[in-house]
Amino acid sequence: MKTIMALALAFILSGCAAHYAGESPTLSANQQVYIMPLANQSNMPMAQAQAEQLLASALAEQGLKVTLYPKQQVVDLQASLEPAQRNQEAQRWLSEQQPGYVVSGSVQEWQYKYGLDGEPAVGLTLTLADSSGNELWRGSTSKTGWGRESLSQVALEAIDTLIDELDWD
Repeated sequence: MKTIMALALAFILSGCAAHYAGESPTLSANQQVYIMPLANQSNMPMAQAQAEQLLASALAEQGLKVTLYPKQQVVDLQASLEPAQRNQEAQRWLSEQQPGYVVSGSVQEWQYKYGLDGEPAVGLTLTLADSSGNELWRGSTSKTGWGRESLSQVALEAIDTLIDELDWD
């Protein structure tokens, strides 16, 4: 009975969350990690730009050398409207970089839900590849928070849960 109550309490306190991830190969923490443009499949304009920044911070927190693709040519608002141009420029930039790991993916949900409390909700999919484009790992996460939590807090918790699945040596 105590176990059931403890599990119920943990579920209630954590909000609703789910994540799925493949098994990670052992990755070298000495390799550079490049974050490429995320696709915005949500209804929130520029959600991808917010997710990219939080992802960069979460990976850097793990002691990794992280580089976010440069945004000089295509600003975030334009990237929301014309993602193909941003992706082409980012791929061109990546081809000039030293070998490393490449993180890409998509944002499926990034919003405050409708209702009295307006709970924050996020959904992301990330892939990790080597510089040659060989996919090494893939994972997805979704998380909702409580009405008084910020969207970025819930997103950062979801990203942390997902990237904790990566096996860095």
